[in-house]
Amino acid sequence: MGFGSAVVAALAAYIAVLAFLGLRARAARASESLADFYLAGRGLGGVVLLFTLYATQYSGNTLVGYPGEAYRVGFPWVMSVGFMLAIVVVYLVIAPRLRAASERHRFVTPADWLDHRFGHPGLTRVTNLVMAAAIANYLLAQLMAMGHVVAGLSDGAIPYAAGVLVLTAAILGYELLGGLRAVAWTDCLQGILLAIGLGGLLAATVFSGEGIGEATAWVLDNQPAKAFRPDAVTQATWASTLLLIGFSGAVYPQAIQRIFAARSGASLRKALSVLAFLPFLTTLPVFLVGILALPRLSGLSGVAADQVLPALLRGWASESEWMFWMSILTVVGVVAAIMSTADSVLLTLSSMLAKDFVAPVLARRGAAVEEARITRIGKGFSLAIMGVLVAIALTPRISLWGLLELKMELLVQAAPVFVLGLTWPRLSAKAALAGVIGGTLLAAGLTLAGYGKIAGVHAGLLGAILNAGIAVAGSLASRPRGD
Repeated sequence: MGFGSAVVAALAAYIAVLAFLGLRARAARASESLADFYLAGRGLGGVVLLFTLYATQYSGNTLVGYPGEAYRVGFPWVMSVGFMLAIVVVYLVIAPRLRAASERHRFVTPADWLDHRFGHPGLTRVTNLVMAAAIANYLLAQLMAMGHVVAGLSDGAIPYAAGVLVLTAAILGYELLGGLRAVAWTDCLQGILLAIGLGGLLAATVFSGEGIGEATAWVLDNQPAKAFRPDAVTQATWASTLLLIGFSGAVYPQAIQRIFAARSGASLRKALSVLAFLPFLTTLPVFLVGILALPRLSGLSGVAADQVLPALLRGWASESEWMFWMSILTVVGVVAAIMSTADSVLLTLSSMLAKDFVAPVLARRGAAVEEARITRIGKGFSLAIMGVLVAIALTPRISLWGLLELKMELLVQAAPVFVLGLTWPRLSAKAALAGVIGGTLLAAGLTLAGYGKIAGVHAGLLGAILNAGIAVAGSLASRPRGD
């Protein structure tokens, strides 16, 4: 069997298993309530919670975009291993507090916590809009990654557009059937496959014909700028990226919903304690892939560099039967990681639009707002969102890392509201709202004016600093408000 045919067969079997899990999750649903559909009845135990957080955090950006960026940047990109660790550090500060509050007040979406903490509809709406726009961009990146990976790894047997359409249909199928329960169960499978795939990827980097030593020698001879410590501006960019990803990644709406869905505080602590070690087992192998690609695939630039992982896997698969099957496992693991992030983002985005935007409008008009009806509206949003984003994904014009940066720079504007709101009782709603608006306008204004970075620091991070400064100063100048 050729590599492309084996990839098609493996993906077909994988999709069949996902469909089965979706049907099982549908049978296990107890009701059409929001908590049952979007939070799996608040019953995620430690193991399931770990895998669903793991599979959600590591996405197409990590497994396809990171090798492409390592190819473009070179050895200094090794600092990307710390990006995911930064997210876990912020999780440890805010996640236990969020879960405890959710247990008492039965939150479903991040907006529920905002309403409880601040009681300010304007702050809730603006923060929700920022988060929704950011994760819509994130979902678009996952659809693009699916197309790149499937087209590249099937050796053209599945075209880019077909990969996007088929895997999108699979995600919609099991998610609409079983909600978060289906997503969490499939995330367990996807997390296991991701771990196996990354093991295969690490084995591929170790046992491939070109070792790291040979790749290093080639880089020193041909592209020495990619082998040494970067200049001060680039170092500032890395530090900026570390803070940007750490704070924005910790307030992913889909991750917050998983915190709400945890069965207990003990389950959440167990999941986070293991999650802290996974960046070293996940990001490092994909960094090595980008380095190994430098001598083999010279001359790639822009979005073309996002194909380095598929190109290397096709080459390694031809070296031996063992490498062939390791490459196939890696393919399935990578696709699983991308799909697990896409399904999580889609579920959360549809819940935010239905519950936080449509339901209040219906209530003001005197219409019925039963939870079953809101759940059905959310499903309709899932279909509409995917339709729009698939149309955009079919003509990609930006690299996956570029989309990741755009998403993080927007999402980080929600971080001060959550981090300060959970740790500092004096934070006021009006000051927090002014901070979100001011930070978002600064970040957007700098980006539109062509200043995406100033002295290496992202416009989004500068906006977040202004955001937090306004929130703190405004709160100190106003009368304290208790939680």
